[in-house]
Amino acid sequence: MGQGSDRRRSRDREAMRQRIIEAAFRVFLRKGFRGTSNREIAREAGISPGLIYWYFRNKEDLFQAVVEAKSFILPLRRMAREMRGAPPREFLAEVMRIGLSLYEDPARMAALRLLLPEAIRNGRIRRIFVNRAIRPGLEAITAYLTAQQAKGRVRPLDPRISARLFMGLFLSQALLSHLLRLRSPVPARQLFMEALEVYLHGILNPEAGEGSAGGEAKNFSPPT
Repeated sequence: MGQGSDRRRSRDREAMRQRIIEAAFRVFLRKGFRGTSNREIAREAGISPGLIYWYFRNKEDLFQAVVEAKSFILPLRRMAREMRGAPPREFLAEVMRIGLSLYEDPARMAALRLLLPEAIRNGRIRRIFVNRAIRPGLEAITAYLTAQQAKGRVRPLDPRISARLFMGLFLSQALLSHLLRLRSPVPARQLFMEALEVYLHGILNPEAGEGSAGGEAKNFSPPT
């Protein structure tokens, strides 16, 4: 009975934490980081302002949780654990699917348009973006490419550079389309598929049997 009560309290705490994160995301989306107060977040969540401090040290700590929850890092980490032995085409296509799901989410892209300029001006916000949304992704992809290089599946290139280039495929399109409003000449799914194919041409080791154009990336089918 005691264990059941503990599990219920743990679920309730996590539910409240997620409620605060979702409320903060909506307020940050409307007003940006600097224009948002914890009092406004509490009002959005329907709780007292003091309750926020049971879960987060301050507004910056809460913002970090929002960035992590709304970026692709959490699903990427899960996927990297589950697919660490998968061949490069399969693994990287799945990363692209995760990226595309964010790219096609209007709320997340609206948040990017609002908060990225703040990150450029504000060093603290920039560090949060880098440390919570960018660097963990680079580390996960670098670790995967390093392991695949040891198996001879990818060319002997610096995996740190290869990871940055791969991350750039997604980030550059998000910036061009959603921040600079330069629309793609083709649908997003086709854009991501062809970008992945170009990347694979550069990193795959042809002697390892992974193949080139016409492989699994041709069947890239992002989630609906």
